[in-house]
Amino acid sequence: MNTTSMTIIKSKTPYSGVSCPQTKHILLQEELEKVLKSHSEQLNLWFTLDKPPQDRKYSSGFVNADMMKEHLPLVSNDVLIVMCGPPPMTQHPWRPNLSTLGYKTENTFTYW
Repeated sequence: MNTTSMTIIKSKTPYSGVSCPQTKHILLQEELEKVLKSHSEQLNLWFTLDKPPQDRKYSSGFVNADMMKEHLPLVSNDVLIVMCGPPPMTQHPWRPNLSTLGYKTENTFTYW
């Protein structure tokens, strides 16, 4: 488990994550799923792939408002949405959908 994962677990901070790479696999997916199993009350992870293999339990396609609504925490002033990715990804599917769902810009952070 990496240091970021350990810090989240030790702090008892609730964490929701949506991972959406364009590759055919999710980096560290097996490791993340192990952490999820042992800390399911604290973690919510969801994965989507642009072009996934046939038999997958997660989403396919681009992140959309329905996926965000289902897998991110409810809108609140004490929720911070952190986005990592290239500007086309964070500016187009993420920001407009977060706004539509009621998340405030000051409750988001983007890095690349």
